[in-house]
Amino acid sequence: KNVLLSALFIVMWYSFSGMLSVYNRWLFGNSERDFSFPLFVSAIHMLVQYLLSLLALRMFPHLRPTQSPTWSAYLTRAVPCGVASALDVGLSNVSLQTITLTFYTMCKSSSLGFVLLFAFLFGLERVRLVLIAIIAVISIGIMLMAAGEVNFVWAGFLEVMTSSAMSGLRWSLTQILLSQERFGMNNPIATMSKLTPITGISIMVFSLIIEHPFTEIAKNKNMDSTQGIVMIVALMVGGGVLAFAMILSEFFLIARTSVVTLSIAGMLKEVMMVGVAHLIFGDTMSFVNACGLLVAMFGIGMYNWLK
Repeated sequence: KNVLLSALFIVMWYSFSGMLSVYNRWLFGNSERDFSFPLFVSAIHMLVQYLLSLLALRMFPHLRPTQSPTWSAYLTRAVPCGVASALDVGLSNVSLQTITLTFYTMCKSSSLGFVLLFAFLFGLERVRLVLIAIIAVISIGIMLMAAGEVNFVWAGFLEVMTSSAMSGLRWSLTQILLSQERFGMNNPIATMSKLTPITGISIMVFSLIIEHPFTEIAKNKNMDSTQGIVMIVALMVGGGVLAFAMILSEFFLIARTSVVTLSIAGMLKEVMMVGVAHLIFGDTMSFVNACGLLVAMFGIGMYNWLK
């Protein structure tokens, strides 16, 4: 029964994560859809996740934190984490305007290398030669993936790699927040309710400066009819619901198994996403690309084996 339940959560996580990746690429990677404001859409996703996390805390009182962080702790710990999350999510979605879902998936697999780097900096992991070797292996994998990319776009590559670096910073800061009761973020739902407002506001500020979203939305061809407006709102809200469902399934999977199980399942998910990207968008992968992905996966596998 436990194995079946764990398998169910893995399937749910794969499904929601896959749908979210396909949705983001479908929405932002096609100029005909006229969604040239990925940062604004990402900010709406954060608003949806915030509202759903509040609803979940109301429905499940045992998830409510017993303590709340002080303002100084919030500003020095939660705000940097929220801003890092904003850069991670925002740049991920922006990069999908110029790179394929396959190349995006491969580059994002490098996040573990950045997680380890920031874990060293914050003293969460002891600096060991074997961990430095793992970072080196993952880095070689990234270089091979980039070298083998047929339609290489520098802007998209830099955006997705900066996003991966911010993902590493975010997870290290989140680990600090989750480990101490006084921050009031001892589970993912409570963490979401505290961090998504900062993340959403940060992304919205970037969007207003860079994208001028309200001008772009007004120019969108779907704004001419009520049906079109409803479709725009539904598309923006839908991504937030998918992201919330994905995080929930992650939470339940870790609760029932372990982070190592999640990591191994995550490696399989990356490979599956490459297949899905080929089937839906016709993405291709060169031999050098594939070698780079295998090298990066080997590095991730080494880390899981050590753990």
